[in-house]
Amino acid sequence: MKASDVLKEIRQALKQTKVQGHATVSIDAMENYLMLFDKDVENDTYYKSQNHEAQLAKFKAENDRSIAHANNETAHSLEMFKSVITAGQSALKSSMVVNGGAAAALLAFTGKIWETSTSELVANSLTSSIFIFCLGVLCAALATGTTYLSQMSFANGWLKLGHSINTFNIAVVLSSYGLFCFGAFKAANSLGVHFGL
Repeated sequence: MKASDVLKEIRQALKQTKVQGHATVSIDAMENYLMLFDKDVENDTYYKSQNHEAQLAKFKAENDRSIAHANNETAHSLEMFKSVITAGQSALKSSMVVNGGAAAALLAFTGKIWETSTSELVANSLTSSIFIFCLGVLCAALATGTTYLSQMSFANGWLKLGHSINTFNIAVVLSSYGLFCFGAFKAANSLGVHFGL
């Protein structure tokens, strides 16, 4: 209870005494009144203190729960981001390895069959397959380089640009896989012609 409330109560009590026709107030009566009033103030302060402590404990519990929830969300997002990065790196590496390995294998095979009599059509088909595999490696290397740009865009808050570059990277990696399939099909056909299958 505020001091102004205390003074207001005392004035009201004095006013009622005056209305009842009394011109003076007994000191004993005033002391009794103040003692009763003091107990009311103590009770009021005690209950307000208890209520304040309960509200404070509730606020702390809700705040702790919110902080724990935010920490869990952040940890989950971080782990998901790490797994996306790992999966993306695996896709880039595998597209580069697949195309590079195919180009190297065909190059070695082409060198071997060059020494034997082979048709010009088969030789041209094998060299174009090597070129297609090299394009696949180039696509994978391009996606690897532009991954840095997408990460830089996300780090600087340029989300629209980051998503655009990321979409471009996905398309380029898929193109690399498509080039591998096309190159493998072309190489298989030319080897079939060479071996008479």
